[in-house]
Amino acid sequence: MKLIGRRFAVFIVCAQSMTLACSSRTGAAGIPASPQTGQPSASPKTAPVVDEPPVPAPAAPPTVAEAGPDECALTAQQGDPFVPIATVGLTERIDSSHAPRPSNDSERILFRQLYETLVRVDCMGRVIPGLAASWRLDGDGRTWVVTLRENARFSDGTMVTPADVRASWMRDSAGGELRPDVRRLVQSIVVAGDRSVAIRLQRPRIDMPLPLAHTDLAVAKPVAESPWPFGTRSSRIASEDTPSAIAIDRDTLPAIRFLVAPGDPRDLLDRGVDLLLTRHPAALDYAATLPPFQTVPLAWQRTHVLVTPGRSRSAPSLPEDLRQVLAADAVRGEARGARGPFWWQMIGDCEVASPSARRQAPPTPRIVYDANDGAARDLAERFVGLARASGPAAVTFLDVLLPDRPRRTFERATGLAGEPLALARRLGSDAGYVIAVDSRPLDSCRDLQELMEGARWIDPETIVPLVETRVHAIVRRGRSSVTTEWDGGAVIAGTHDPKR
Repeated sequence: MKLIGRRFAVFIVCAQSMTLACSSRTGAAGIPASPQTGQPSASPKTAPVVDEPPVPAPAAPPTVAEAGPDECALTAQQGDPFVPIATVGLTERIDSSHAPRPSNDSERILFRQLYETLVRVDCMGRVIPGLAASWRLDGDGRTWVVTLRENARFSDGTMVTPADVRASWMRDSAGGELRPDVRRLVQSIVVAGDRSVAIRLQRPRIDMPLPLAHTDLAVAKPVAESPWPFGTRSSRIASEDTPSAIAIDRDTLPAIRFLVAPGDPRDLLDRGVDLLLTRHPAALDYAATLPPFQTVPLAWQRTHVLVTPGRSRSAPSLPEDLRQVLAADAVRGEARGARGPFWWQMIGDCEVASPSARRQAPPTPRIVYDANDGAARDLAERFVGLARASGPAAVTFLDVLLPDRPRRTFERATGLAGEPLALARRLGSDAGYVIAVDSRPLDSCRDLQELMEGARWIDPETIVPLVETRVHAIVRRGRSSVTTEWDGGAVIAGTHDPKR
């Protein structure tokens, strides 16, 4: 076992710009275009003809320096009339068995309207109350004593007790063993009073309890007659829902309908949704032609990296200017070159196993990516194109990407998902892998442990950062009271009542 790096300080920024310049990327700067994969490109789509006059654009939001209490509000400003969000578009499938811990972006926004963590982290990186009303650090410097808010209730009206919080984190909801995902963040949790729990974190945090905002620590109560556990927000799943339309009831407002439609997200805009989170370039371009909508960029959320089995620690990393070239010329949709410092290089007090040696057989000549990740696909395909080229621009990149391998090692790009993807990463028998990680995790040590558990051959010192991506919120003009959080998630008005 070994200790890696130095202390990592989480810094989270809230994107305030209301403008968007997003287009399909082409092979500029002398970089060869990627080979065709047979997947159809997004076809042009024009806005339907409308008889109503264009809606004037609202005033730009305040800058960070001017921001007031509503600085994390997605669109509405103080004084604007309140018009609630009624429909939300989701482009990935929802699985209730995952609740309350999301496995994709669509589950992230839906589950956030139902389930809470003890604390939240807003778009500015500040820890704010969630299910907990207050917290204090105990004398040992590692244990946080957290007090639940007054009258905290589950969505069925029953009181939330400290024992409920503890049970939510247990492997069997009753025994004394924490779930594995919880154990990466928390060493122990004990009931400390009628409304308090004492939580000992795996790593000391003497400034603020950031790990308690992780979605793995969301609190929920199983329900025997329903696939959906009860959450602690005032909203709840309606009695009837289908795989393509899920309704959430709110106490004082009409229900929110979540329309689930994997495929072209532009179809969801045509169906009249009020809110859609996406990074799909065709959808963003299409939304720009629709007067009823405005587009708001959220925080930079994901960093795509290249990991190569057997890469030497002395191999050069990709300089910032070349990372920016990749972002501009290889990735469809908005991206930017990954910007350091990178959390996996700056971790302190984190014990992880040393990378394991892998067999020395020649690697399978392919670069593997998550089939559900468009940016990872774009990067993998571009690397294959570079490996087939012979110009000076290609050589510059390949000297970094494959410093001690034949150029044709990246012979093809292969998209995998689910268990085949997990198995490929575990074996480490391919030439390379494009992987997306959180840009600014709440607990960087936990994320590194999870990454290396899935591929024990990974050496953190040889990870090559590539580009960063983010999603945009397409919002119907005039809709209000959507609040953004640290990870680009959103809380919609009427789903949270801290008084209950």
